[in-house]
Amino acid sequence: MLDVIRWDKPKKPTVDELKARLVHEGLGFGLFTDPPRTKYGRHKHDFDDFIVIVSGKMKLGIDTNEWVLKPGDRIDLPANTPHWAQVLGKEPVQYFSAEK
Repeated sequence: MLDVIRWDKPKKPTVDELKARLVHEGLGFGLFTDPPRTKYGRHKHDFDDFIVIVSGKMKLGIDTNEWVLKPGDRIDLPANTPHWAQVLGKEPVQYFSAEK
């Protein structure tokens, strides 16, 4: 079962804090920005994908569940997990996409 790891500190995370966590885990990653109203239809990757939100909001779903991801939230998608996503609100979403 997939679940979101929520940011549990009172202050929003910084890019450097989130980056340090990924580096500590030995993950390769890129920083991406999607404009408002961006939608990704159902798709899958042939690698484990780790999504960490830096700013903005994203709704992400799988066949059995969906989540609203906010700054600092993370979801780990195993390889070949069908999923979809869309940017929520009027601001872009910035996020790390990482893989092992």
